Amino acid sequence: MSRLYYDKQVNPNQPTAISGKKKGKDYLEKVSRLIPNELIAGYLAMFGLVPLIQKGDNHIIAFWCIFILCLILTPIYLHSQSEKNKPKKMHLFISSMAFVIWAYVTTGKTLIPEYHDAAIASILLIAFSLISGVIPLKK
Repeated sequence: MSRLYYDKQVNPNQPTAISGKKKGKDYLEKVSRLIPNELIAGYLAMFGLVPLIQKGDNHIIAFWCIFILCLILTPIYLHSQSEKNKPKKMHLFISSMAFVIWAYVTTGKTLIPEYHDAAIASILLIAFSLISGVIPLKK
């Protein structure tokens, strides 16, 4: 079974309700669906363990190592879980970018405090959700 994310098929004849606003949590959920759950869980678990490291100067190095490890593992993991002979390059790229955006939103304040801004994180999250929604992901 493929682990690549596909948007749900919408029946164009079915009426849909139009909601006025989409909450930031909805955008975060959409982006996180592009990233394998195992990587999200592993990232958050390892991130949570870093403060237990005895030498405080190693914290930022550990945070960055965890980020880089999970960024590298995202396309590798998805490639290994995808169906053979199916297009996947765009999936791997979009999922890797989703990981970067998701990590900035959820842990950017710790990783890069001098460059993290909650408003910018929200803008990036919404923009990425909109952009990734119009990129065709072939099945």
